Amino acid sequence: MASDKPRLTRLTAIITQLQSKRIVTARDIAEKHKVSIRTVYRDIRTLESSGIPILTEEGKGYSIMEGYKLPPVMFSEEETQALITAELLLLKNKDQSLAKHYQSALTKIKSVLKINHQIKTEFLADRIQIRDNPTQEKTSDHLIQLQSAIADFKTVKINYLSLDNFRSERKVEPFAVYTTQGNWILIAFCQLKKGFRAFRLDRIQGLAFTGKNFAPHSLTLNEYLEECRKKWEPTPDTRLSPDAATFALHQKNNDVQTVKIEPFKVIGIAIRTTNEHGQAAQDIGELWGKFMGEQILGKIPNKVDNTVYSLYTDYEGDHNKPYTAMIGCKVVTLEDIPANMVGKSLSGGNYIKTTTKGNLNDGIIVKHWNKIWEMDLDRTYDADFEVFGEKAQNPLDAEIEFLVGVK
Repeated sequence: MASDKPRLTRLTAIITQLQSKRIVTARDIAEKHKVSIRTVYRDIRTLESSGIPILTEEGKGYSIMEGYKLPPVMFSEEETQALITAELLLLKNKDQSLAKHYQSALTKIKSVLKINHQIKTEFLADRIQIRDNPTQEKTSDHLIQLQSAIADFKTVKINYLSLDNFRSERKVEPFAVYTTQGNWILIAFCQLKKGFRAFRLDRIQGLAFTGKNFAPHSLTLNEYLEECRKKWEPTPDTRLSPDAATFALHQKNNDVQTVKIEPFKVIGIAIRTTNEHGQAAQDIGELWGKFMGEQILGKIPNKVDNTVYSLYTDYEGDHNKPYTAMIGCKVVTLEDIPANMVGKSLSGGNYIKTTTKGNLNDGIIVKHWNKIWEMDLDRTYDADFEVFGEKAQNPLDAEIEFLVGVK
């Protein structure tokens, strides 16, 4: 009998796994329980012979007949501890709807726990402290509604107050949500702007369902994020092609120029990174995601204008050493730097200026930096930057300036 216990435990777990998803593949089951595909086939036959109505979809996997449910299995002590920790984490979350619904669900889960597990969960809850959001501030109450809209492809109408206090009414097609810096961000297709936009949930003043559904968008969230990464992946030291030796001779209508840059100040967000192992590509892509998703542009005080600068400063040596990547705007003064931002004074000097033009989705920034790095330049390694001005507003036909400090 002892030798049968591991299989009995596995069979019970397979039932739970089948009830948790619409369809489960044999490979999913095999990988979860660390058994062979042949063992999975035997387990499925055993469950079927025991009266469990398992349906097989050829080429897809297994599912349990709709409407058939077994009572929930008991949770292990480790699973119970994980649930209590998750509850304490979610109570610090700034969206009221998520905290409320999770607590309601957890109350039902606690009702089926063993008595000794219930006693331990109460004891454990008093011995865990989460220090994020100590005042338990709630800044939004829309997350659960938006998750329903995402799952059911429902169009919603939102009253939105931007970070520069511009109020607008939008009809959007919710696509995905993510959380960063304690705030929830909605990615949605805006019917007004005819494109995907990011909205902070704490800036949504009102939300209502329109009663209309929208056609699902073909791309996945990972594909969307990859597109964003390609648009904003300025990695100046990543060489992609070896054919740039005559770069300066091929700058049609975009001649290499030597220019004098006067000292200026920038406020924005920054990250320390390195080009080793492609780390800069990931770090700077995430930095651009934060800059756009959290609408940092609208938070920068004392801006000269809305031109965005992507800077590379504080090199520890040449391009093989760590450096700071910063995204921000020119400002009149550094006396008012918001929390979670940084200020930087650049000394100016002599620069080589070049430009590139094209579709940001094609990785033109990375390719252009690759060509610049093939040039024989006497670098200062003080500060280099890209300029995203008015001509860079259309990502499909953007013109970007590149400035590299030289001696």
